[in-house]
Amino acid sequence: MALKYKLETFIKKITSPVVIEYNGEVLEFPNGTAAYEQEFAKYMVVDEVKILDNKICIVLKENDRINDVTWFGEEQANFF
Repeated sequence: MALKYKLETFIKKITSPVVIEYNGEVLEFPNGTAAYEQEFAKYMVVDEVKILDNKICIVLKENDRINDVTWFGEEQANFF
């Protein structure tokens, strides 16, 4: 069973149409709540927010710092 990831919860507060761009794909949603329900195979984070054709466009990127924070919210220490 593969893990599924959702976007950050602030997305649900957007009441305008939302476009999500990631990995060359473009997804359109009527609002942020519908966009929040979209599941991703990888942990994506917001890279940029802009306006595109009178819609809020959220550009995502894969979280490359997924292991940089401990369970306590502290940055990992590098020993090497």
